[in-house]
Amino acid sequence: MVMSPAQDTPTAMIDRVASLLQVLDGQHHCTLAQISRQTRVPRSSAHRILQRLVDLGWVERHGFNYSLGIRMFELGVRVVHRDQVHGAALPVMHALYRSTGLTAYLSVLQSTDILHIERVGGWPERAAGWHLGGRQPAVHCAAGRALIARLDEALWPELAVLQPPTSRAICGPTALRRELYRVRDRGGVAIDNEGCVPGTIAVAAPVGPSGAGINAALTLCGPAPAVQTDKAMAAVHAAAMNIWQAAAGVPRRRGQRALATTA
Repeated sequence: MVMSPAQDTPTAMIDRVASLLQVLDGQHHCTLAQISRQTRVPRSSAHRILQRLVDLGWVERHGFNYSLGIRMFELGVRVVHRDQVHGAALPVMHALYRSTGLTAYLSVLQSTDILHIERVGGWPERAAGWHLGGRQPAVHCAAGRALIARLDEALWPELAVLQPPTSRAICGPTALRRELYRVRDRGGVAIDNEGCVPGTIAVAAPVGPSGAGINAALTLCGPAPAVQTDKAMAAVHAAAMNIWQAAAGVPRRRGQRALATTA
């Protein structure tokens, strides 16, 4: 197949590369046929692009299967570690994990999803979307609702096309709005009680006040019997504020603890 001039422009080629990488995002491996079918890029073109990405280390090939390469991981790590919020969050997250035994997540809002950019701890072990670099629908997880709640209400999403992951998940726009109002009433802290994963409770707070301009939330997550919700709420709220103060260089108030350790 001969590409037309419009298909051969740098922008069109970048779009093709991006579409191939997006297919591999979040999947362990894909065959050439699967990638071609999902992107609607002809097999010959997809094969040529993938081979170049393999040469650059952005994609790895194992037999007939392709997956994201180590070079993509290296670039992602550099971006995350350049972030002041991430640097400030790490010691707080490790302190929370040591003191509570609950897994700590640092997450950001990406369009309608939550992207987990750091994780300290191992819970949940195998649930979809909870791994480092994993994505979850923002309306279905505590971190997402904590960040959505402080947006202008005109930007709040609807839930019409989302499939609830569990029977305890929010299942409609009216219920979502009620929950977002409750998050505001709690001072920005969101609670997910087995809505994402059965047997798992997560408590999240945005990093910094609403005017700080920081798109990040801190979450504590663990098995339902191990999570004392009130203590976890207090701990995650205080810790999120500590992260913002450390990242922004804001002095702590007299008597304020450097790290939140009660949960």
